[in-house]
Amino acid sequence: MSQLTFAAIPGFFDIADSLLTGGNPLTDDAILKISHNAKFAAVRTELLFMGFFKPGDTVPTPVSPVDSYAYSRAECLFLPIFASSRSPAAGFVSGQATFPVLSNNDPGQGSLVVVPYQLDINDTTGAVTCQTYWSTSGAENQGVVKVYCVAVRSSINTSD
Repeated sequence: MSQLTFAAIPGFFDIADSLLTGGNPLTDDAILKISHNAKFAAVRTELLFMGFFKPGDTVPTPVSPVDSYAYSRAECLFLPIFASSRSPAAGFVSGQATFPVLSNNDPGQGSLVVVPYQLDINDTTGAVTCQTYWSTSGAENQGVVKVYCVAVRSSINTSD
């Protein structure tokens, strides 16, 4: 499967309906604006894999692989998915793409019940909260979270 790439970040152009009515010639300018709008529509919303994170990490804002557009936090909705109740082992790099090797010395290991207790990515800062609740030791700040980002570009009209 090929990857869509653009040489420049596309913008949105407002085109008057009167320019696109039947019987009127379609100008080069109107065709160019339609092309820009189609490119903008192709990248307006992107689902981006951010990697694996642990409690206390900060999820960075993404950059589009299509045209290198840098998203702001206001344009992002982070989706945490609980991946493991165990903490990652030494050598874990926040944001890595592959599932981490897990630690063997978590406090609640051996518990009969372990559930995600609190799972959040702060909208303003990107801080990861992942608490697990163990039947033997209670709440612990540990675990691994897989993060996706639904990124929606602001629709700002590009002036003529």
